Parts: sequence; C-alpha cells; structure tokens
Amino acid sequence: MPQFKDMMESITRFKSIGVLITDEEFCIQNINDTAMKLYTREQLEEIIFLYPNSSNNFCNCKIKCEIEVIKQGSSYIFLLQSKKEIFNLYQKIEKIFQDNNDIKHILDSSFDGIAITDANGVLLYENQALEQFIGIRVKEIIGKNVHDIIAQGIVDNSITVKILKGKKPVSMIQNYPNTGKKLLITGVPIKDKNGQIKRIVINTRDLTILNNLEKEIQDLKSKNQRMKLYNEELTLKENARKSLVAKDKKIKEVIDRALRVAQTDSTVLIQGESGSGKEGIVNLIHQSSYRKDNPLVKINCGAIPDQLLESELFGYESGAFSGASQKGKPGLFEIASEGTIFLDEIGEMPLQLQVKLLRVLQEFEITRIGGVKPIKVDVRIITATHRNLEEMVAKGNFREDLYYRLKIIPITVPPLRERKEDVIPLVYHFLNQIRIKYGINTMFSQEALAALQNYSWPGNVRELQNLVERVALMVNKTIIDITDINHEYENRLLQGSKNFSKKEKKVENKEITPLKVQMEECEKEIIHYTLRQFPSIRRAAQALGIDSSTLVRKKQKYLL
Repeated sequence: MPQFKDMMESITRFKSIGVLITDEEFCIQNINDTAMKLYTREQLEEIIFLYPNSSNNFCNCKIKCEIEVIKQGSSYIFLLQSKKEIFNLYQKIEKIFQDNNDIKHILDSSFDGIAITDANGVLLYENQALEQFIGIRVKEIIGKNVHDIIAQGIVDNSITVKILKGKKPVSMIQNYPNTGKKLLITGVPIKDKNGQIKRIVINTRDLTILNNLEKEIQDLKSKNQRMKLYNEELTLKENARKSLVAKDKKIKEVIDRALRVAQTDSTVLIQGESGSGKEGIVNLIHQSSYRKDNPLVKINCGAIPDQLLESELFGYESGAFSGASQKGKPGLFEIASEGTIFLDEIGEMPLQLQVKLLRVLQEFEITRIGGVKPIKVDVRIITATHRNLEEMVAKGNFREDLYYRLKIIPITVPPLRERKEDVIPLVYHFLNQIRIKYGINTMFSQEALAALQNYSWPGNVRELQNLVERVALMVNKTIIDITDINHEYENRLLQGSKNFSKKEKKVENKEITPLKVQMEECEKEIIHYTLRQFPSIRRAAQALGIDSSTLVRKKQKYLL
C-alpha cells in the first residue's frame, strides 16, 4: 500500500499532463495542479461522466482534450492531454491565410498607389491605384527588376534604387510620361533582425488631386472668410440700427445717410437741437465703418475751459507749462489715431484752437504744446453742434474755412417734436432699459401715452428719457396715468397736451406752499430753460453768473 501511495503522489506531480484520480464510484479524490489550471471543475466532472460510455482512450472536442484512463486497484487515473495549443496554432495558421487575402483587398481598395519589391528590387506586388497612376498594367511589370523598368522608359527615376543604396526611407516627386501625372512617392525599407533589407514598401500619392483639393480648400476658406466678414458687417449694421429707435420717416432717412457716409473717411458735421440724438448717430457711423475695432474718442468742446481744451486735444511736451507732467501727455487726437474722434459742440471751440483743428484736417498732423515736431495722425473727425454755424461765421465767431472743411457731409437730426411717431417706441425702449437695469416693470396708460406723444418736448429725446426714468422709479404703480406724470413733472405735460380730458384740464385753486419750495421750483425752471439755450455747462454757468460746479450740482438735484 505504501508503494501504491507513492506512485499516486508521483503521478499527481506531473507537469506536462493533467491528472485526475477517482475511486470506483468515480468520486474525485485528487487533481494535480496542471489539471486545475487547464480545466474547470465542471469540465472535469463532464470527462468523468463520459468515460463509462467510452473506451480507455477518447477525446472531448468541446474542451479540446485527449483522455486516457488507467484502472489501478480501486482507483481510476485520468490522464488529460490538452489540445488547446494545437487548436490555437491551427487558428493562427487559418487567420494568416485569411489576413493575407484581406490585406490584398485592403491594398487594392486604397486611393494611394502601393508597390512592394524584394531585396533585389524585383516588383512583387502593385495595387490597382498605382496601375492607374503610371498607366501600365500590373501583369506587364510584376516580376521585373526596377532597372529593367527604368530602361523601358516607364519611369525617369527609381526610388527603390535609392533605398537599396542608402538603406533608409526616401521621399521624392516623380513624373510619369504615360499619364502626365506628378506623383509624391515615399519608400520605406523593411529589415530583418540582422538589419538586412527584406522588402521595400512604396506609397504613391497623386499631387494633382492634392493640389486641386488644396486649391478648393483655399477657395472655400476665402469664400467663408468673405461671407463671415459680410455677415459681421450686416450684423453690425443691424445691431447699430436696432440701437436707434427709428419709426418716423425723417429719422430713418438720417440713419440711411449715416450708414452711407460710414463707408468713407469724409468729415461729418451733425447738426440738431440738444438732446435730439446726435451722439447716437456718431456711434452708428463709427460702428459701421472699417475703423470700428479702433477707438471712438468723444470730447465736449463746451465742457472744458479754453486753456485746458488745447492740451486735451493736442497734448503737451514735458515742462510745457506750470503743473505739466514731466513725461508729457498725448492728446486725444493721438489716442484716437486709426479710430474716430467726435468733437461735440464744435461751435464752442475758441478761435485760436480752430486754426490748429484746420491744420489737422488739411495735413493730418498735430503738434503738442511746447513741441516742435509734427506728429502724423490717422483719424476720422466727426463734429456736432446745436448752434447755427453759418450765423457764427457771418458774425466772425467761427472760421469760414474751417466751417466748410467740417461740413463735407452734413447730417441734420430732426427734433423729437418733428417725429412724433418715435415718441411711443422711445417710451417702450426706455421702459425696457429700466426693467433690465432696476427690475421695475411699469406701463403707461393709453391716455398717458397720447399726452406724451402730443407734448412738444423742448428737451427732445433726453427730456423724454429723463421723464420716463423719473416717473417709473418714483411712481409705485404698475400702470402710470396722466396724474402720476403731472405730479412728477409739474403739470407741464398737462399744459402742453391737447388730448387731456376735461376733468384733467380743470384749473384748481392751489394751496400756498412755503417760499423755499416756490423758490426752488422757480430756480429749477430757470436752470432748465438756460440749459436748453446753452447746452455747454460752462456757457450756461457763465450766463447764470455761477460756477460750473454749482450748476452741475443743481442740475443733479433737480434731475435735469
């Protein structure tokens, strides 16, 4: 028995085959490591199950195993020889044959020409695309050496010869007389483990097709770029139009005129009453011009003292005057170079500065205060005024030569009272701005809108905007009526409207208010009237005999 036991242990230590030992009832007693690695428990039980109906030697194809059974005493020894490696080898061999056939189909379907030669330069394979490129049938050159192909004049040079000589990849451009094609050829040597060339794989691409494709791509890119610029221009013009509320025919004509002149660099003079929307036309011209990506610099000639206006416009050199920066300072004309400069209230410019502005218009150069070297500037000049420049020229208050240089393209913005159709759209436009800015949703009653449309609006669009904002913010109601407007606007609309109801037109006895309140109301009316006559804060302050800072403070106090 000890000898039997030793024998059994020796058998289970086999590494080349799997060993399975059972008793007479086919109950598994032992399994060696090889069998456990190769098969699952279920597979081993299936082998035991098949044995009684088989001979001592049988196969199980399902698990790719050859089995031999030895009866030893009261035990059965199953010797399991795996056939998986042989089966896998058969699969690999079959796959190689299949792959070779697939590779041929793949190479033949390639748009690039592909050829393969051996280490001596003999052509072994050529796909259909290469046949079309060189104009020679495959069967006429397969098996020939590249030297013979050159001798026949099929090609003027051989990349294979260069690769065999240099033993490294080569690229070249080659001409084929038969087809007149210009081809880009790349050859790569395939080497064995000793570094010797076994095969050469050659790839050929038709440069004619590539050049045509590249040209088509460039044409498409150019076309797309042109379309992009065109769409951007249309979008910009459309956005610029939308930024101006224009329903009335008169203002639409002004906008069309502004868009036409935007495509040129001509000097533009915009005339119109204060608050009529001249600055909006300036923005439209700049944003619709080729200078739109460069600065738009704005300055009010009437809001800056005469002695400072020159340094703001033309700049100054170091030490030009007391208090000047040691580094000097560029003027607005330099800052606006390649862009647009807007000179608002040009009628307020002093005569001595008008001479320097005339030089800019004629020579397109400026000289800083304290400087001697002229500085070239590339700038478009747009000016605006509410004053009658022709009368100023006649009185000697404005240079005639400058006037005609500025008035190359005149644009006159009509006052709001002459374009009544714009009033209600403007109201809705301002209400929408208030909703976005403050989150306040208010509306005007139909009667209130009629009153607003029939009012004369001496302050033009600016006055309408101020009224809408004041009433919308101060009246805590969803629907604003005439009473609310008159409460905030001192009955001016009530007096100026023709469509108010009789009830609203009825004159009521007013209670006596404190003197201070009455004086403030009177002061407010005087300031409002003066500002309409003198849009320049400086000039208005001079007419009232007060400082500019005082006038600004009172203007803010009364929301003018």
